[in-house]
Amino acid sequence: MIGAVSRRPFPPKILVAFRALAESGKTPKDFGCPQPDPKPGHPDGWGIACLGEAEEVYRRGALKATADPAYEDAVKAVARMANPPFLLLAHLRRSPRRDEIRTEFSHPFRRETANRLAFFGHDGAVEGHGVRNGRTDSIALFDRVVEGLGLAETDHAEFKRAVAAAKESFDREFPRKASSYTFLMIDGDRIVAHRDARTCVPYYSLHETHQDEVAIVCSEVLGGFEGRWRLLRNGEFLELPVPR
Repeated sequence: MIGAVSRRPFPPKILVAFRALAESGKTPKDFGCPQPDPKPGHPDGWGIACLGEAEEVYRRGALKATADPAYEDAVKAVARMANPPFLLLAHLRRSPRRDEIRTEFSHPFRRETANRLAFFGHDGAVEGHGVRNGRTDSIALFDRVVEGLGLAETDHAEFKRAVAAAKESFDREFPRKASSYTFLMIDGDRIVAHRDARTCVPYYSLHETHQDEVAIVCSEVLGGFEGRWRLLRNGEFLELPVPR
């Protein structure tokens, strides 16, 4: 997953570098954790959401990002955006089930209420949830967070309480079944990052940096963007507001 905020249009190199993780992204076995599925990288779909002032690009696909021309088209659409400030959220999926590799299950997911536009990308799974009423565990988690936030604007503390309530509801239904609740979310004019790894803690990671007036948070340090990155603590929330 990657999230970024900027006052300037995002250079295509960010999403091009991110796309390479579809082939080379780390998997649990790279950290000595069990991994029944031996496939490398994150090849099971992709999604890009980018917001500017009164403009939006939202594209998803179920193919590997490095093999899907629609990914390239989405990158070009993001590069054409002209009305700052900008918020970006992109995701490369690694699905444990082949029958769930479908465009509608590719992250990020979008929800719009009377006063909230939100996008959500999740890294983790809840064992035993599967697809229920057309929703994966990640979609259900997102919906519970949005429901908990309600219609009013929320400060950082209220946001954390809504997330805690959503996670607690899953933990009651599926005790010790969640591998990770790590996520990135566009909520209005901010991106909120949360790292909460329950298993294979080194794998479910988020790193943040500031480069060339762009604030970035990503599951891995991006190739071509090496430098001063900070690993978020497990349990940490990080808010990236739109720069003014």
